[in-house]
Amino acid sequence: MIRIELLSTENFKPDSLDNYQRKQDVKKVYRKHNGEYILVDCVYIEDWDMEKRRFVAKDISSDDSIAYLAIENDEVVGFIGLKKDLVESYMILDMMHVSAACRGQGIGRRLFDVGKEEARKAGAKALYISACSSEETIAFYKAMGAELTDRPITEFAEAEPYDLQM
Repeated sequence: MIRIELLSTENFKPDSLDNYQRKQDVKKVYRKHNGEYILVDCVYIEDWDMEKRRFVAKDISSDDSIAYLAIENDEVVGFIGLKKDLVESYMILDMMHVSAACRGQGIGRRLFDVGKEEARKAGAKALYISACSSEETIAFYKAMGAELTDRPITEFAEAEPYDLQM
């Protein structure tokens, strides 16, 4: 049984993501062409080494973040990290991932729903997402009801020029 819990010092340590399976086989990504986003071939594997896992663990457990974990058998199998401080009345969805072995089970939807509730509680008008442009990632966020924004937040759009701003 996978449970969703607010990250705390009881359920999360600096090494809690050491065995986390981030792997994603990307085949297609969205790119802007003549003012429209189209899918183009771009084959690569997204994965995290130990240094990246530890960096992410530190980031989502910082005082600047609110994070929820998906936990199965005391292992983190997914998480959502949100920035506490609103930007232009948006709560920033900093990162969200579900372990490779656990995708397709509704965990992402559960985490996203918790993120939306946190945004509501904070008084945000919506979640702001600077999303990886992979076909699967954008399909997920669109299934959650996210749409491309016509007013991107400059700092996010410039920091990740290939991300889609939603």
